[in-house]
Parts: sequence; C-alpha cells; structure tokens
Amino acid sequence: MSSANPNEVAVWLRELRVRLRLRQDQVEAHSATIGESCRISQSYLSKLERGTKTLSSLTPQKMNALRLIYRVSPEEWASHTGLSVVTGHGEDDVVGGLEFVRVPVHALAAAGLPLSEDGSSIIDTELVPREEFKNGMVVLEVQGESMTSSDGGLRHGDRIYVDVNDLELREGKVYVLHVQGGGILVKRVRRFDGDFWLTSDNPEFPPIRPDQVTLVGRVYYHQPRGRRL
Repeated sequence: MSSANPNEVAVWLRELRVRLRLRQDQVEAHSATIGESCRISQSYLSKLERGTKTLSSLTPQKMNALRLIYRVSPEEWASHTGLSVVTGHGEDDVVGGLEFVRVPVHALAAAGLPLSEDGSSIIDTELVPREEFKNGMVVLEVQGESMTSSDGGLRHGDRIYVDVNDLELREGKVYVLHVQGGGILVKRVRRFDGDFWLTSDNPEFPPIRPDQVTLVGRVYYHQPRGRRL
C-alpha cells in the first residue's frame, strides 16, 4: 500500500490531537506510559504535524502507540495514511511486546445498570494495558463538564477505568455512581463537617449525599492523560 499525501496526513494527525484536546507534550507523556520504546517526543510530533517528518519514519511500536492514543482503528489508520499497523491476535493486541486487553467502552450518559450486561450503551472498545486491567473493570467515556477543573480534570470525551470491586469511600478519590432517575455520574468524595459528600470538581454542580446513590466503583485510571487516580 502506498503512502498518502504527507501534507494531508500531517493535517489529519493534528486534527486528531485537537479533537481529543491534547497538547503535544501530553501525547509524549502518554506514549511513554505505553513503553519507553514507544515514546514520541513533543518535538518529533511537531515535525509530524508540520509535515517535515513522515509517519513512515516512526518505528512500528511508535506508530501503533500514536494510533492507540488517538483512538483510531487499524482500518481507519490505513485508510488515512496508506500505512498498515501491527496489531495482536485474538482478544489481546501487542505493541512493542506490551499486551493490551480489549474492553468495551460505555457512553456515560447512556449507561445503565448493570453495566457489564448493558450492550446498548457500548460505543467502542478500549485497548487497556495489561498492567492496568482489572477483572470486571468498566471503561466509560465521560460526557459533560461536571468534573472539569482549572487544571483540566476529567473532560468531555475522556475515558476512565472503573474498578467495580472497590466500593469503599475514601476522601479525595473519584467514583462512578448511579442515581435513580439521574443515570450514571462521576463524583469525588469530600468530607464536610465530618460527613462524606460526593462532589463535582466543577463548582457549578451541587454535591450529592452517598445515601442517595448506588456506587458502581472507583475510578483508578484516566485516559488520554495516562495517569492513575
């Protein structure tokens, strides 16, 4: 397969990053979490987006890491770039020797309970690094701005990994919860006057008492920022 127009590919790469509201340095940081051999430096990404470097100059590991960060399927990647990518076999994908597990992604606003059996809310699949995979985990795509903050926080379109076996409320931790008639929400635990409250990082949203909700699980990982919570 021949390569696509380098200038068109450069524009497409930048559009993918902007769509996810990622800075170039955040892409570098996230690529490093996949593996040091997958790190794509900010300066190199800038050259890719300007068209002064081509995607074909990346190693297969780095190219596939970039595809994973930008949430592009192998078929869409090949269609836009003219370049094939190496993926794994069966249930897992392998990038540079690192294993990933495919997990369904649920739309937060559409998700119902129990999430594990609610196929109607599945919108995609996520390649979860093996070391971040937990049995029974749920991946949700954030919708809305209730957990955005001055430093970014959880933004619309981000993905969160939820440990459904961790239901012990701890101050400062983030949880997914179900409100009867209000759907699935994401809140942070804060203590006021000795009592726990479930709060939004965005102060425009009111807090909720724990006895008003059913806990789904604790958020322990945040994509695309690639960090544990």
